Amino acid sequence: MVQQQEETITSKILGNLPTVLGVIGMFIIASLYWMDPGWDFAVTLRNSVTLSLPWPIGIVSILLIRRHVRNIIKGEETLPYDAITVGSAILMVTLGLLSGPDDATLQTLYANINIIGTMAVISAIAISILSPMIRIYRAKTWTMGFLISLSILAFMTYSPLGQMIHPAIPQLGDFVQTYISGASDSAFWISTYIGAIALITRMILLKEKLKPN
Repeated sequence: MVQQQEETITSKILGNLPTVLGVIGMFIIASLYWMDPGWDFAVTLRNSVTLSLPWPIGIVSILLIRRHVRNIIKGEETLPYDAITVGSAILMVTLGLLSGPDDATLQTLYANINIIGTMAVISAIAISILSPMIRIYRAKTWTMGFLISLSILAFMTYSPLGQMIHPAIPQLGDFVQTYISGASDSAFWISTYIGAIALITRMILLKEKLKPN
């Protein structure tokens, strides 16, 4: 059983080895791009990818719109959402073709859609995080007690209450925010970016199929 599991893990690693090596290579190239001076090959590759980026974005957008159109034709339960998505896409494309990308109306609509969409996504993420936090934030273990105490410390750090209790509380809170939270935040975003790079790479290599069911 153990040998079979080891063979399965090994086969999975070898099967995804090209993707893993590609992600690591892109991460290294992206890091060398920000060096001063930047590596010439990394700068050239970054600029080329930036210029070619609208093409995969356009392809993915067409595939997603196609799926919404199929949902409209089938009369799915998500019909209002599908209709709004397709109608918005048609409106934005039509304005872009008729008036150009520098048109004030197009830029205003785009900015408002970005703001609303960003707020909706962040709100959904916040609600999905808050729900399990309410359930697990009980001092059942020392770990939970420590997290609750850090949350209280964070609250007192950026409110007059902490300074009134003791001047050392804001200093301790700043230390936690700078070093502990800062390190955790960096680790989170680095892993998120690597995951996004891996997903985009699989989409470009057509390993992620975005086709209607």
